[in-house]
Amino acid sequence: MSMRLGPRPGEVIDRAREFTFTWNGEEYPAYEGDTIVSALAACGERIFSRSFKYHRPRGLLSASFLDPGCMVQVEDEPNVRGAHRRVEPDMVVSPQGVWPSLEYDVKSANGAFGRFLSAGFYYKTFIKPRRLWPVYRRMLRRFSAGGRVSASTSRGYFDKRYAHPDVLVAGGGPAGMAAAVAAARAGAQVLLVEEEYELGGHLRWGDEAELAALRVLREEVAGTPGIEVMTNSVVNGRYDDNWVAVMQRNLPHVEERLVKARARTLVVAPGLIERPYVFEGNDTPGVILSTAARRLINLYAVKPGEQAVIFSANESGDATAEDLRRSGVEVARVVDARRGGDVVRVRGGKGVRTVELADGAEIECDLLVTAVGWTAPTSLINMAGDSPVYNQKTARFFPSKLPDDVLTCGGIAGDGTLDELLDHARATGAESARRAAKTARRLRAGTPQASETREPEPPPGEIPELPLYEHPALFRGETHGIVDYSEDVTSKDLVAAEKEGYDSIELVKRYTTVTMGPAQGKLESVNAVAIMAETTGRTIEETGTTVWRPPYSPVTLGALAGRNFEPVRYSPMQPWHETHGAKPLVAGAWIRPDHYGDPASEVMNVRENVGIIDVTPLGKFDLRGPDVPRLLNHLYINRWDNLDAGAVRYGVMCLEDGVVFDDGVTGRLGQERYIMTTTSSGAAGVWEWIDNWLQTAHPEWQIHVTPVTTAYASINVAGPKSRELLLRLTEDIDLSPDAFPYMRVREGRIAGVEGCFMWRIGFTGELSYEVHVPAAYGLHVWETLMQRGADLGVGPFGVEAQRILRLEKGHFIVSQDTDGLTGPYDVGLGRMVRLDKYDFAGKPELVWQGERDGRLRLVGLQPHDGSLVPPEASQIVEGKSEIVGRITSSRMSPTLGRSICLGFVAPHLTTPGTKVIVQLPDGERILASVTPHHAHYDPEGTRQRG
Repeated sequence: MSMRLGPRPGEVIDRAREFTFTWNGEEYPAYEGDTIVSALAACGERIFSRSFKYHRPRGLLSASFLDPGCMVQVEDEPNVRGAHRRVEPDMVVSPQGVWPSLEYDVKSANGAFGRFLSAGFYYKTFIKPRRLWPVYRRMLRRFSAGGRVSASTSRGYFDKRYAHPDVLVAGGGPAGMAAAVAAARAGAQVLLVEEEYELGGHLRWGDEAELAALRVLREEVAGTPGIEVMTNSVVNGRYDDNWVAVMQRNLPHVEERLVKARARTLVVAPGLIERPYVFEGNDTPGVILSTAARRLINLYAVKPGEQAVIFSANESGDATAEDLRRSGVEVARVVDARRGGDVVRVRGGKGVRTVELADGAEIECDLLVTAVGWTAPTSLINMAGDSPVYNQKTARFFPSKLPDDVLTCGGIAGDGTLDELLDHARATGAESARRAAKTARRLRAGTPQASETREPEPPPGEIPELPLYEHPALFRGETHGIVDYSEDVTSKDLVAAEKEGYDSIELVKRYTTVTMGPAQGKLESVNAVAIMAETTGRTIEETGTTVWRPPYSPVTLGALAGRNFEPVRYSPMQPWHETHGAKPLVAGAWIRPDHYGDPASEVMNVRENVGIIDVTPLGKFDLRGPDVPRLLNHLYINRWDNLDAGAVRYGVMCLEDGVVFDDGVTGRLGQERYIMTTTSSGAAGVWEWIDNWLQTAHPEWQIHVTPVTTAYASINVAGPKSRELLLRLTEDIDLSPDAFPYMRVREGRIAGVEGCFMWRIGFTGELSYEVHVPAAYGLHVWETLMQRGADLGVGPFGVEAQRILRLEKGHFIVSQDTDGLTGPYDVGLGRMVRLDKYDFAGKPELVWQGERDGRLRLVGLQPHDGSLVPPEASQIVEGKSEIVGRITSSRMSPTLGRSICLGFVAPHLTTPGTKVIVQLPDGERILASVTPHHAHYDPEGTRQRG
């Protein structure tokens, strides 16, 4: 049966573009501009879902994003707002959480047990016996009304954006549009956000005069520079200093975009939400709000029923009666609440059949329209710190005391004619621009300017006061009914909860789950408060409200995660690595050469000749200023105020809890210039760590820190012939052992390149030089090293060879050989800790660590079977199952011809020669012995100091 009407003046459907889609396995026609539910309603469908707990049939209620009865599954996407989502050609839509069908849902048998499913029943049942809880859980999951997501769901594209508007207007109704135009005309950059697909609010389904006013407002918005409009978007949260989260949904090829806006002024203009009425049968399909009826008729040209009863307490109900009559709906009765009329109950299962009134009349109909009052959506002002107050005259809540950077206009601020509301909104918009400009001047005043001329400050604008119209306080009739349509919470449930001692609205919310469903209380919260007030004998003011928290609207995990943005970083030598067959290794954001075919041969070449490795990803920071030693003393556990110019020192950083955070070397290049290096993976964290201390704890220190990780290409030249190779390339640097000893830094020209520096350090355990050259010359220097060292047997080596070399030498790697509990004492660096320093990060915890003896210690380990390499993370055990340590690093050593390891063991196992049991992942146990040093090769360090 078609319920489609003829053309309407304000309809949003395009009758020239007709197509079909699938609902519940059948094909349905639709027009472009239809929502899923408006298209179905036009075909005579009345039931779109089943309720959460009782699986009662549910139909249209508000015909908006908030409609709790219109949650559907669209292909593989669950919980789609069917009354908001626009239908598309060939879209496959289905009901969710029903079995075997929407029409005949076996789960509706729950209704017969409703008396046993009272408020908080889940707290009282399914507890004992505990062994049956898995059965209960599976059963309850099957009764869930939610949709399903397949494991093979295709991942859409999500995006994020940062915005800095002067004024952000939340709500694109007439007041929001007028405020945005006024603010922009006052010189502000404005972001106007509207939840619907078009601007206009209630004017869109209004009469000819309202449609004419809407056209004027839209023209003003479109013709005023400085306004950015986001429709099908929602302001999801307001945080400190007007940091505002906006969810944008109307972008091509983007599922959702999270816009993080820092607004100088926020104007809250959300309009009003029509409130349902609580009575027996109020959730029967065919019971709808007046705004839903007007939306269906005027926006989608859909006839909502054949014979209607209207329960009206305001002009919206009166206007709906006229709309229904013009649409060919027989209006059987208009029940006027202003004259004492009331609705007692609705009878009907899958649709309204009769309506019983307070005067005893029982009227046959298929449609009941209620217009009993309005709820002001105060979420954003709650998030701004305001506590709304109830006004008995208007029977709704209003703001009480807003911060200076938040203003309101429209129905949340008061009543009035359209002209009065627009005048108020324009004044609010102009004032918001003035306050935004004041904030901008304050921010500029804190920034050094070439000119110190003070800008004149205009006086505050005068915002007219809106009238407040009297409205009946209608929340519940004589009978009990559904309060929360999303959660199947009834007014009886609230009364029962109060009798059980839950007399606070916040406690009742959590006990009964009222207002905790998909609508999040926007439709039902005031009714819940009013019923609790009635039950407890308190006023609504005394009962208070629940607290609104972000997000205002549901957010997908994809939107929170943002774009699939994984920046990939390459060193300047990457083309050479690829050309020469390097196997790539993903190391954080960097792509590094893991090896060039044979890591063992690369190791031996470093031991016997000379090798070069690309270490560009090492974190590098240029530190300048007289207070750099103070910073280094604070960051590192060892002492730094005695570092000479030209010297390099190894340092370890700890967090405040005394856990090893990072390590590296820092060299002093001049009187007030230092270069710090960090681990490759720790560079970003160290930069944040430094910045945090300088900005919060010690802003008075005179230090300038510049991250230069990508400004320099870094090459480690290692092996007994490394000095000989570099002598062929360096200028102005004396490489003799006496002039350039171990742990020193020098600057000069390398391969003809100015601005280079190098230091002598030995991560590989061989004579080595770490060369840092301007990044643009990295490939040139690398190729020159390879060319000039050909006769010396120079060859590249990758990360795997480097890890073998460092393990042979006994050097630990932060996060490989340490974890979230490891302190410097645990890895054998207790001698470095200088507790006599005044203060440094982690000092209190390190004092505590130094006094404790029971912590695991890092030791060198060699399996008795030298041909067997125990996998890393293999457990070290005693007895049957007591874990007393673990293997942290293990490799086959080409130099020694046997397996070697580093690992943590209990203190009583640290003595050299102690035999320990290593349990392999397959359960096999092998023996290993603790070595005298971490170093398995050249423990005296003769080769690296050569």
